[in-house]
Amino acid sequence: MRIEDRMERFLQAFDELLRASRSALAFTGAGVSEESGIPTFRGSGGLWEEYPPAIYGNLPGLAMVFLLRRRRLAGFAAGVVSALAEAEPNPCHRALAALEKEGLLLGVVTQNIDGLHTLAGSGRVLELHGSAYRLRCLRCRATYGVAREILEEVVERLRRPRATRRDLLGALRRYAPPCAACGGRTRPDVVFFGESLPPGVLDEALELASRCDLLLALGTSSLVYPAAMVPRAALDAGARLVEINPHPTVLTPSAELRIPLPAGEFFASYLEHAGRE
Repeated sequence: MRIEDRMERFLQAFDELLRASRSALAFTGAGVSEESGIPTFRGSGGLWEEYPPAIYGNLPGLAMVFLLRRRRLAGFAAGVVSALAEAEPNPCHRALAALEKEGLLLGVVTQNIDGLHTLAGSGRVLELHGSAYRLRCLRCRATYGVAREILEEVVERLRRPRATRRDLLGALRRYAPPCAACGGRTRPDVVFFGESLPPGVLDEALELASRCDLLLALGTSSLVYPAAMVPRAALDAGARLVEINPHPTVLTPSAELRIPLPAGEFFASYLEHAGRE
């Protein structure tokens, strides 16, 4: 079958399921962000191959690397932060925002911390693992947004040749200054290894999943718990499943429609097909 004919069949089947749905929900993972240039952490070529998660995936480990291997930490941080600062929404992000505006999508539940769904225009975004564009005060629990320009400044500091401890501290203070309300220490409002998900976010995601009738699983392996409870809750409640992922996953046997493509690639065709771009 020609590639064009195969895509046409995927588009038609997706349209039919979407039109038959009254409450569709999107569940997105690292594969969606990867298409915007943000490296994945797991899998072949992921960041955890070079930077062990037991050290770089938690605050105590990062503090230890700061003391002992500052240049190594600067390289890790510069790579992650620069990817976040330079990334732009791809067709998957834009398509989901358009579907929500048209009343065809309840919202997006995402495991990504890059803020690209919001940047694309999605209104209801549940960030299970938090956001790199948000800070949380450790004392009063106030939260603050972080402008993309701040991340760009941080990258510039981290990329200085032979980055010193002073450079690293300056980058940290620029990104996470003292709390404006109480002067307390702030930290990225993201979930590190061993930490709990943001209060209430998982509950809200599970509630949405339990009442959706169509789940779009996009660019996710659905292996990471407790986030992986979301697609399971939807399936247990009788939702139909569309999986868009170039690789088979634990959800593949349950998919009514499986599209073995990167989500951004499929939705680029979908936006053109639907006359939305």
